[in-house]
Amino acid sequence: MNKLNNALTRLIEISMALGLNDTDLNNAREYLIHNEYGLCFDTLITQLYEYDIEISIEFYELIGRIGELLNLEESFYSFMKELIRDGSTIPKTVKDELAIIITNLKK
Repeated sequence: MNKLNNALTRLIEISMALGLNDTDLNNAREYLIHNEYGLCFDTLITQLYEYDIEISIEFYELIGRIGELLNLEESFYSFMKELIRDGSTIPKTVKDELAIIITNLKK
């Protein structure tokens, strides 16, 4: 379980860097402290998806490794593929900010 704990800790750290909010991060940490690995994993991926936070292919691969450690079918977390950032496109968060700036310029 040490390998799983380390992987989930890394998932939390990266989720924080990606901008997941403190409430969700703290919930995931709490689950991890109490060895609720599945709940920790589910909380992180669900909230990243709900907030439409873009991820890298490497991050998705980490999700896959954790899924394997939890003996989950890929179908449990494959929805996260929708969030993989394409290097040739502008990230959604940047697009949203640009839309606000452009709207304000038109005023």
